[in-house]
Amino acid sequence: MGGRTLNARRTHIAVASDIPYIHDKIYVDNASVTPIPKRVQVASEHYNRIVSEKLREYRVASLPFFDKGRALAAKLVGSRPDNIAYVQNTAHGLSLVALGIDWRPGDNIVVCAEDFPSNFLCWVQLGELGVDVRQVGSRTGRIDVSDVREVIDSRTRVVSVSHVQFYSGFRVDVAALGEICAASGALLVVDGTQSTGAIKLDVGAAGVDVLVVSAHKWMMGPRGIGFASFSERALAAITPRVVGWLSVNDPFAFNRKLDFLPDARRFEPGTANGSGILGLVERLAQIDELGIDWIEERVLWLSTVLRERARQEGLELVYDFDGKTGSGINLLRRPGTPTLETHANLTANGIFASIRNDAIRISPHYYNTPDEIERIVTVMSSDRPGLA
Repeated sequence: MGGRTLNARRTHIAVASDIPYIHDKIYVDNASVTPIPKRVQVASEHYNRIVSEKLREYRVASLPFFDKGRALAAKLVGSRPDNIAYVQNTAHGLSLVALGIDWRPGDNIVVCAEDFPSNFLCWVQLGELGVDVRQVGSRTGRIDVSDVREVIDSRTRVVSVSHVQFYSGFRVDVAALGEICAASGALLVVDGTQSTGAIKLDVGAAGVDVLVVSAHKWMMGPRGIGFASFSERALAAITPRVVGWLSVNDPFAFNRKLDFLPDARRFEPGTANGSGILGLVERLAQIDELGIDWIEERVLWLSTVLRERARQEGLELVYDFDGKTGSGINLLRRPGTPTLETHANLTANGIFASIRNDAIRISPHYYNTPDEIERIVTVMSSDRPGLA
């Protein structure tokens, strides 16, 4: 533990200097939105510099960055560069799937009843097409794979789930769902926004057909950009319904033939968010440098330290997941104290978290430290409001 702590302090010093926002505060709201490193900011600004200084050549000059990002995203999630598409956000990526399947009356889709609205509303709207939207509820914050299995039948086209549940922090066994979907012929669609960048997921090994990720949470990337990974089965089953000139082959011939590109770029219909992409590429490079295995170990370790200290100080753990079911999301309450009061006290002490399920949601990332965790627990358990 001593070696881990020493190395962690060195890493914190190195990464903290590259994240301006955390210099004077304790930030543990990464499940909501993350601060971006300076390197990401500089990379995003570099795109506009390319356009400003090399307008006629900007496309050729920026393409290597775009290609690098696809390769790094594929490496991170166990996919292939040709199977990666850039998307605006989670809602955009999931809607591409929802709109792109040839739904027939009587088809059904399985969703989680308490999932984040972006992974719920795009599917609920399919009811207007005669699609049966089957909702699976949670059990004390957990999604039981057996409950999903019970509602799948021969007409199930999609099972959609968040890898980590935003309201509880539960990590779903997507590999088990992958086996069920493969056997039934349904596509497994996963929202990875609350895990990717902090928790490892190999889409090929887990049988995930579509993984959609927004960069502004655990990825620590720019806003308004993300990526999606498609399996070969998904590429064959999903037709682009948001279509533009870049969706097809040889776009600079300005052809009007609906000749879709053979890879996931068919889902990128028009002018790209170049600034967002270059920032995302830089962030993917940083994750690759640190190693997703190390990041995951660090995030889960900090969460374990938080839960252990919270128990010792008499704080209530709303959910207590660990091992393969845990994540970086932790919900705590101080018994007898209104959550709003606890949250206000944390904020007054320069500690930034969120309120979810009438509890304090604390979501540390690898740049946080055990000393910061100790400070959080001290403030939450103190009888003195505004503890300095």
